[in-house]
Parts: sequence; structure tokens; C-alpha cells
Amino acid sequence: MKKAIIFTTLLTVSTITMAKGGFHDGHHKEKMPMQQGFFDENVAVKSVADAIKAVDDTSAVLVGSIVKQIDKNEFIFKDSTGEIQIDVSKRAWNGQTITPQDTIEIRGKVDKDWTQAEIDVKQIIKK
Repeated sequence: MKKAIIFTTLLTVSTITMAKGGFHDGHHKEKMPMQQGFFDENVAVKSVADAIKAVDDTSAVLVGSIVKQIDKNEFIFKDSTGEIQIDVSKRAWNGQTITPQDTIEIRGKVDKDWTQAEIDVKQIIKK
């Protein structure tokens, strides 16, 4: 019984600790941790303009900033070539607090449907 209580307590504390970080524009305080895995940067699009033209599931590595939060996981990302909507996974924040003034690198994949393209972000790196 003691082991179950200790395990439950440790699991709760580790979950709370991992939930730090996220986008902060002074209005929303949602915070999320990061995901890991293989990523081939050589085949990735490097700009918003290229991401908009890319096919579905193309890897993306973009440098710019988040300028606006649309809802819990949806944001507007901007680089020197334009703006695109991004969907940030819960683990992408990696404990970082990001503001519109921060330059960041986002890593993910292009998600394209009939009318628009967006980036499914798996990792955010503060520059």
C-alpha cells in the first residue's frame, strides 16, 4: 500500500513539473512540455512561404516568432516571408516561456488541407 501511495505521489509531482513552459502574451498562461524523436532537417522547408507551397507532411524548420494566440493550441507564427497558423503539441514547449518578442525555431510538419496550410509543431527552441 505504501508503495502505491509513493508511486502515485511521484507520478503527480513529475506530471506537474513537466507542465511548465508555453507561450505567454500576458493573456494566456497555458504551459506544456516537449516531444522527442528523429527529425531530418535536410528535407525540411525553411520559410513560411515555402511551407505554404509544400505538400502535406513535409518537415519544417522555421525561425521567427509567435505573434498571436488563437486558442489553446493554435497560434500565428511569423517569419520574414509571411505568417502561418501553427498547432503546437502539448510537449513542444519544453518548459520554456515564449513571448511575441522572442525569436524561436519551430520544428514540425506541414499539415495541408483543401483551403490552407498550417504547421503541426513538435518542438520549439528559443534562440
